[in-house]
Amino acid sequence: MLLVFLFGIITTIFVIIMPFILNKSKRISPTKNIFENFIDQDHGYPWSWEAKRIKSYKKALAQKKDGQKKQS
Repeated sequence: MLLVFLFGIITTIFVIIMPFILNKSKRISPTKNIFENFIDQDHGYPWSWEAKRIKSYKKALAQKKDGQKKQS
């Protein structure tokens, strides 16, 4: 009986009360996840269908090769 009462209180707190508290909080800012970072940094691939992405891939590859030559 005690466990049922305890789980009921915990459920009430996290399902009903916490959303209101989090909604009122102004310090929460959205963050970018790993997939969004990948999309922002993606240049395309040699097998991309769009010519724009193929051109972007070749440009990024050339920049990477130039960077490696300068370091050597």
